[in-house]
Amino acid sequence: MSEYYLGDPCYVIPDDEWSDFCSIMRDDGEDFEYKGETCRVIGTGGDGSFGGLSVDAGIIGVIPVSLCDPQALKDTVPSDARLINRFATLERYGWGDIILVDDDPINGYHCECGWSGCSSIESEYNMCSCDTCGSMVASSCVHITDNGEYCSEDCSPEEECEQCGTDFIPCGGDTLCDDCSYYSVCGCPKDDPSDSEDECADCKDDDEEE
Repeated sequence: MSEYYLGDPCYVIPDDEWSDFCSIMRDDGEDFEYKGETCRVIGTGGDGSFGGLSVDAGIIGVIPVSLCDPQALKDTVPSDARLINRFATLERYGWGDIILVDDDPINGYHCECGWSGCSSIESEYNMCSCDTCGSMVASSCVHITDNGEYCSEDCSPEEECEQCGTDFIPCGGDTLCDDCSYYSVCGCPKDDPSDSEDECADCKDDDEEE
């Protein structure tokens, strides 16, 4: 049976008790007592939606259901809040814009880049989805190539020149490596990727004339 309300307390604490509740309340995630029951509340730094929890009073709380107005509880859950069966911990992470409930970011993501020691938690606006495997990666950890964004270099697809088969880093959808695309001496583009000359005919003629 669910014993706790998880959400903004302003929706479920009876209106005639709200002032008393606020006068006792702590908003740092630490325990406080109200009417003989232990509660926890964390400030969110603003209103809005936090992982599906609607916030109008700038706080999210873990409140025993015995303190909640029964009708308000029915009106609020599950559209704007949740019922849980544990006395969950509440923390702010980073700049305070991410809320952790039992160490789980309800409005953020754990970086899945795979780099040793990475424990970054970011908001969805600072995350990228790996184009190969779909892992969520912090923008500071993402491996970027001309063909996409990846969780690691290993996840980035290998590209081979379609002419010579050599591995290369493509640019803008290129399918040929530089050696097959350009002459090595003059740098002019090749009309025929299989041309093994190191200089184009026009540049050779110019050199001979000089």
